[in-house]
Amino acid sequence: MTAVLLTGSRAPVTLDLARRFAAAGAFVVVADSQPALTSASKAVGASYRVPTARFAPWEFAKAIAGIAERHAVSLIVPTCEEIFWLAGVRDTGQVAGLDDRVFAPPLPVLRRLHDKARFADLLAELGIPHPTTRVIDSGIEWRRLSRRRTQTATPTQSATPTQSVDRTQTATRSGSAAGGESGPVVAKPALSRFGAFTRRIGAGEPLPDVGTLTPEHPWLVQELIEGAEFCVHAVAIAGRLTAFAAYRPVARAGPGAGVAFSRLAEHPTPTVPGEQDAVAAARDIAERIAAHLHLTGQFGLDLIDRGADGVVVLECNPRATSGLHLYTDTDDLPAAFLPHPPAADAAALAIAGGLDGSRIARPGSAFARLGLPHALYGLPSVRTGADAVRFLRQSRYRDVLQGGSDRIPLGVLARSLAVQAAVAVRSRSSLLAASTHDIEWNGEPLPPDPGIGAAGHGRTAEIDATTLAPGWAEALVAETARPGGTRDLAPNIDVRMETLQVGNDVLPVTLPRKADLPARAPRPTHPPQSYVVSPRTHYLHYSREELTELSSPALRFAAARVIDLLDRLTRPARLDDIAFIGNSLLSTNLQPDPSESAIRAATADLATRHPHLAVGWRSVHGRGSNLPETLRRAGYRLIPSRNVLFLPTRGTAWRRMRDTRRDAELLERSGYRLAPAAIDPATGTSDLATRTRIAHLYDLLYVDKYSALNPRYTAEFVGAAQRTGLLRFTLLERDGRIDGVFGYVVAHGQLAAPVVGYDTARPQEDGLYRMLSYGIASTAHEAGVDLHGSSGVAAFKRNRGADAEIEYTAVSTRHLAWPRRAAWAILGTAIDRIAVPLVQRQGL
Repeated sequence: MTAVLLTGSRAPVTLDLARRFAAAGAFVVVADSQPALTSASKAVGASYRVPTARFAPWEFAKAIAGIAERHAVSLIVPTCEEIFWLAGVRDTGQVAGLDDRVFAPPLPVLRRLHDKARFADLLAELGIPHPTTRVIDSGIEWRRLSRRRTQTATPTQSATPTQSVDRTQTATRSGSAAGGESGPVVAKPALSRFGAFTRRIGAGEPLPDVGTLTPEHPWLVQELIEGAEFCVHAVAIAGRLTAFAAYRPVARAGPGAGVAFSRLAEHPTPTVPGEQDAVAAARDIAERIAAHLHLTGQFGLDLIDRGADGVVVLECNPRATSGLHLYTDTDDLPAAFLPHPPAADAAALAIAGGLDGSRIARPGSAFARLGLPHALYGLPSVRTGADAVRFLRQSRYRDVLQGGSDRIPLGVLARSLAVQAAVAVRSRSSLLAASTHDIEWNGEPLPPDPGIGAAGHGRTAEIDATTLAPGWAEALVAETARPGGTRDLAPNIDVRMETLQVGNDVLPVTLPRKADLPARAPRPTHPPQSYVVSPRTHYLHYSREELTELSSPALRFAAARVIDLLDRLTRPARLDDIAFIGNSLLSTNLQPDPSESAIRAATADLATRHPHLAVGWRSVHGRGSNLPETLRRAGYRLIPSRNVLFLPTRGTAWRRMRDTRRDAELLERSGYRLAPAAIDPATGTSDLATRTRIAHLYDLLYVDKYSALNPRYTAEFVGAAQRTGLLRFTLLERDGRIDGVFGYVVAHGQLAAPVVGYDTARPQEDGLYRMLSYGIASTAHEAGVDLHGSSGVAAFKRNRGADAEIEYTAVSTRHLAWPRRAAWAILGTAIDRIAVPLVQRQGL
């Protein structure tokens, strides 16, 4: 081996690994997407900045392959969560130079280890002791379990405050399923790191609110295990261990990340009787896992030593872990990453300096610490004299960052910390979570290669069910180019439209009718447009109408004055001078999830062609999408726009909700039937009478009953939506009469029904809206997607199992003059700091 490339060079484990390879005679190259501390090491021969793995995985992988080619690298060792993205691209076989260099198993194997639910299944398959685990993938089931925990609690069960788990402490003994129906448990996301979201729930306590649960992002509820935690770091090649270290984190940064470490004895010693039994059991477990998966790569295990009751495995990290800090230059660690020559070739083995097929590299250092993090997190935890003694004793451990002759300058450490702090502020996350924000993997499918296109490489992302036909965006724009324009489709929408390529998607764009007026030109005055094209209407006019929902007259008065002030302060922004990407003139647009580079290119394109317009995206949410964070990284400001509700209709739990069952029974006995609107093949639309009825029913509900600021769709809009494939319509009919309708679209794993209407003159006990809502949810279930329930009637939707999330309008204003940028910033701050807390307190 002449050269090795280490990725994830921000991590201290990469620093130590670089030192070990350099001591073995390798030329060490490192790469990361942010300024990294390992770059300052004397062990490093070359250092590179590369694109972010999470938000630009193909660009990242191609950069790594290029660096490897440039330096004749024979081995690429990913050390952090960029391993998932690099392995995913490598597995496609479409980037030359990765196949035989990346030290990582295939992505499905990595996922089986990283996903805590799948790893529990693997442990069960191998008969390895582990906590009894319940996997929950919907808010409906989570709330049901939470209620059962409080209902079945016995008087002898004492509740303790919910808190982050400190797994160095003792917990209850293994028991019945997931700690019993009401026993003490641990809750954690199936895909997470550092124990950052792990929660401990006492006996009889309800489960905490954990936000979104989906089949892609489930949570686990596990029994608590009594004992002392310890960890393992292992390296394997072709299913055989080549390195093994057992250690215990003795100081932590938060619940999961260690900052000081002590090696555990693998052989009997008088000072730690019995400890070697746990280490031997852990090694046996690591060997079984590696052999079963025929694993080539690094992995770490978190375990609990229960003494005479044996060892229990908690979870796995299929990457480098802190056990690497305990190796020295004489421990043969680099050889653990190299294929072994045939045992008979003793000469080759001696030259390689490799392990002989029976030996396993083990760490020679008893203790190690990360000096600066140890001080930052350890000092505040000193509460007693014993704490102080323990901290001072740990302070004498070898400092990975400043020990020996390879000292990392304090300025480099400060810069690394500052970068993470900036990411934490921007992403609204903890400092620890920010350390992996741009490389972490949460089960997302690999997006298409933006350099080839979806059709060119056999897309690796799962193809979503969709009702959108190819060319739908171009067809919609063509419809709006007819005489009468968008006003023929909705009288209160007056914009022009064009298309824009965003990555592999062609999307419609709405622009103000006078889009190219110079910056200081007077703006035309007209009645308020619908909020679907007007931010001014959305944030100001609509907010004034919503004041009636506030319970207190004093609060209504104060809120009205705030809106008046905001109106004046935001006038310099000219809020309606905006180009909205992906806007289909609908209340809810199902947006794709393009890469950061695709968004930056599309934004620059629009800003060049329309320099006087802000650039925006409506209907931005994080349910199954990285879009909010990708837009934020691309320079957009995310302004909360409304609370929307999602129903997990892919599963069946929603059907078991009491109100849902009643809705289904109502439809069954009502005499009504749900049927697709008939389409004339010659015109591609329903007949004029049906289209007129659809528009009228929508008006009765959304315009007459709710607000004239909603789009006032016409029969022409219904026809255009049918011709272009934008919407499909389902009718609620009885005795030849249409009394209800919903128009829906399926894309990107969700169904939205932005057109809903019914005959409001019918008696309320007919339950027309209830039957339509059940029909919408059933349509989503049959399509195999979740329901984007939009906003409104929140209590009604929650009673049927829906979860609320904030939806955003994203705005890019960097190319505009500073007064307009400042006014947009004022709007965003006011909505974020005043409107959102008010809406949440009022339950709107």
